[in-house]
Amino acid sequence: MTIEISNEPENFASFEHLGWEAVSGGYEQYFVPLTQQSVVPLLDATRIASGMTLLDVCSGPGLIAAAAARRGANATGLDFSAEAVRIAHRNYPDIEFQEGDAQALAFDDNCFDAVICGYGIIHVPDPAKVLAEMIRVLKPGGRMAASVWQAPGEDNGFGLMFDAINAHADLSIALPHGPDFFQFSGNGNLAAALEISGLSDIEVSPVSQTWELDAPATLVNCFMEGAVRTRGLLLAQTDPVRQQVFAAITAAMAQYKSTDGSYRVPMPAFIGSGTK
Repeated sequence: MTIEISNEPENFASFEHLGWEAVSGGYEQYFVPLTQQSVVPLLDATRIASGMTLLDVCSGPGLIAAAAARRGANATGLDFSAEAVRIAHRNYPDIEFQEGDAQALAFDDNCFDAVICGYGIIHVPDPAKVLAEMIRVLKPGGRMAASVWQAPGEDNGFGLMFDAINAHADLSIALPHGPDFFQFSGNGNLAAALEISGLSDIEVSPVSQTWELDAPATLVNCFMEGAVRTRGLLLAQTDPVRQQVFAAITAAMAQYKSTDGSYRVPMPAFIGSGTK
C-alpha cells in the first residue's frame, strides 16, 4: 500500500495541535473509558515486561505509559499537546512525559526496548514518518505496536456517526487536508503499512471494545468535546444543519440501548505490531 499523507502538512498539523490543546480534557473524560480497553493488548503485543524501556508516542493522558510502569517497565510518554502532557503529569506524576513531535522524535537511535502509539498515527500529517521514527528509536529485536480504529460500519459507533454526518452535513466545507482517518482500517492495510516500514514478525489482531454511555446525546458530547476532525467539521456547519446531524445520531442510538437503560456502542479497533 501507499501511506497517504497530508497535502498541506503545516496547516493540518496546526489544526490538530490547536484542537488537542482545546479538547484533551474532554478526550480524557469521554474517550479514556473506551481507549483503555486496548491498553493491555498493546502492551502484550510488544511483550513489555519488568526492566524494559518503553516509549509511548502520542501519549495523551498517559494510560499506556502508566500501565507499562505497573508492569515494572521504565516508561516515557511523548505528546505534541502541552495540555495533554499537563494532564498526564497530573495523573501520573512519577512518570516522565514530555512535549515533542512524533514525526521527529528527540531520542537517539536504538534506545527503547518497545515503542507504542495508541490511536496516534491517524492524527499526524505524515504517518509514514511517525512509523519510521518509532522504528528508528526502537532497539534491534524490539517490538513496536500501534492501534487504529476499525472502519465505520453498520454495527459500530463510527458508522452511526458518519452515516448521520454524510446524510445531513455540508461536506463541501474545507478543513485542512489530513490523511484518510481510516486508511489503516481496511483489510490488510495495517499489516502492509508495518511491513513497508521495515518491521518483521507482524501481527494484527482485532480488539472488541464497547463504549458504555448514559444517554444518546452523550455520543455527540464525546465527539464535540473530545475529538478534533469530527468536531471541526460539525462546528463549521450552520446551527440548523448541526441540529439535524445531532438528531439523526440520537435517533440511531436507540439500537444500542440496553435493558438497564445504558447504551453500549461497539467501537472495535485493530492492533498491529512487529519486530525491528
